[in-house]
Amino acid sequence: MLRASCCATLLLLGTAAAESESSAKIPREVIDQAAASGTVLVLVGLTVPWQMESQLSDDGVRQQRAAIASIQNELVLGLQGRSYKVLHRYEEIPGIALEVGADALAELARLPIVTNVLLDRPAITPDNNERRSKAQVGATVTVPANGIAEKVPAQLFNRAAADGTVLVLAGLRTPWQREDLLSDDLLELQRAAIQDVQSYILAELSGTRYQVMRLYRKIPGIALRVGLDALKILERSPAVTNVVPDRPAQTAR
Repeated sequence: MLRASCCATLLLLGTAAAESESSAKIPREVIDQAAASGTVLVLVGLTVPWQMESQLSDDGVRQQRAAIASIQNELVLGLQGRSYKVLHRYEEIPGIALEVGADALAELARLPIVTNVLLDRPAITPDNNERRSKAQVGATVTVPANGIAEKVPAQLFNRAAADGTVLVLAGLRTPWQREDLLSDDLLELQRAAIQDVQSYILAELSGTRYQVMRLYRKIPGIALRVGLDALKILERSPAVTNVVPDRPAQTAR
C-alpha cells in the first residue's frame, strides 16, 4: 500500500491508499470538476511495493522502476477506449499524471491497481514575459520566459557557501487546497499528506547539514536551516517545488 510509504505522497500522496472501497478513491472535487469541464487533471497512485531509492542497490532501483513502468502500462491498457491522455509517467514513484474524462474516471475507481486519485493542477506555461506564480509556502518564484525555473536560486548557494548555512522555505509537491474548502475527512487527509512529504524530505536530507526550523501543518512547506550539501539535495529532490530564502524568527522584547 502506498500509504505506508512517504514518497507516494509526493504526487499522489497515498492519502487514500488504505481505503478499499472504490468510491473512496475519487474525491468529490475531482468528480465535480470532470462533470463541469468534461475532463480533469489527476494524479493516480498505483499499487507497487515501494522504497526510497536511496535505500536500494542499483539493481533494486532498476527493478523498482521496471515494476512502476509495468503497472503504468497496465493502467493505460485498462483505460483503452475511454477519454484520457497521459501527461507524465513518474519513474521514481508509483504514480502517473493523466487528463481524464468521466468514463476514464469511473474506470479508475474500479481498477484494483489504483490506490487513489487526486486533483492535479495545470503546469504554468511560459509566455513572452516573465510570469510569477505563488510559491506554496507563501512566497513568490519567478518563471523565466524559457519556462525553466531554478528550484534553488543561485544566491542561496552563494550564501550557504559563504556563511556555512542559510535559512530557507521549501515548497513541497503535493496537491493542496485551502482548508476552508475541504470537508473534515479531506482536511485530515491533506494534513497527513503534507506530513508524509515532509518526512520524505527529511529522509532525503539524512547525512547532510540541516536543521528543521518549522514543520507546517496547513500548507505544503517546511522551514529549514541548511548547508550547501543539503541545498544540493533540495535542488534535485522530486518532492520540492521551489526554495526561497527565509528570515530568522523575531523574538519579543
